[in-house]
Amino acid sequence: MPDHQSSTDETSRLFGNRNPPGSTWRINLDIIKAFGIIMFTIGMIYGALMTKSKIYCDTCPKQMEKTYIVQLFLFPHTCVYIDENPAKTPVAICFLIALLALNLYTYLSKERIKDEAAVDIRLKHVAIISKYTWRIRFICFLVFPLCFVNSPSYDPHPFVDPQDATWDELFADHAWFQFIRHYIPYLLWQLAVALMAIEQAWYHHAMGTMPFHFHKTTIKIYLGMMMLLLLYYTLWIVTFICGVDFIGHTRRDEEDPTYIHNRRIGIIIMWAYDIVTIYVPLVLCLCRATGFQSKKSESWVLTFSPPKKEQN
Repeated sequence: MPDHQSSTDETSRLFGNRNPPGSTWRINLDIIKAFGIIMFTIGMIYGALMTKSKIYCDTCPKQMEKTYIVQLFLFPHTCVYIDENPAKTPVAICFLIALLALNLYTYLSKERIKDEAAVDIRLKHVAIISKYTWRIRFICFLVFPLCFVNSPSYDPHPFVDPQDATWDELFADHAWFQFIRHYIPYLLWQLAVALMAIEQAWYHHAMGTMPFHFHKTTIKIYLGMMMLLLLYYTLWIVTFICGVDFIGHTRRDEEDPTYIHNRRIGIIIMWAYDIVTIYVPLVLCLCRATGFQSKKSESWVLTFSPPKKEQN
């Protein structure tokens, strides 16, 4: 006959007061962030290739020069590669996966910094930044897909140039309002990636864990350059939309309308911002995740289980 105590123990495991083990995952936050940025990059590359070959090409029915963005800024911004199908839908799917990963990273990174700051005074100010900005980043990432909902108008008739229009004419222009609805989520994306990069760099600055062992002065220069780029790039676009002259604005030459002044400046600023806020952090994440030229980042444990029950 089976022992009574053994039967009781076996029953307790199934129906008694013993706590279920739950599910546990070991995750590396740098890998999550790198995955999100890589998915974003895959979407942009696909969008650029598809747009240049299927949407705006020599034999295509549409011309890039007629897009609202090119008519406004006088050069193609990266957004033109995500605004039209057949590029838009696959790019949107890639971006949604990327944003899911980045929002997961945003929340878990905040929790990691809070736990580490509790035992390491060096992270005091980083924890304050994380505490008061993680919700901003989370919301900014959430609303970014509205860029796909509010794609800029193609070939508006007539094109109302903010430089030559009155405020009444701008407010009456559907294409202008449509672009603003498109730009605001993009601006929030720019803010989110900048705040995320600032948190990452400041964390490495405080802990002395920056890959390639950059001097702390170099990290401070990087942080300052990032904030200046965010400020300048935002003012550059907002003043353009409002028809206000600003340093570095593109404009047509009065004698030769085919020549665009400051076109190179606009392109450099656009790519410089993406490199500083997106791709430098990507390199840092990959280095930390693999231990290349830095100490390998630790994995964290997530446990999903019901609340513990008290023993009788």
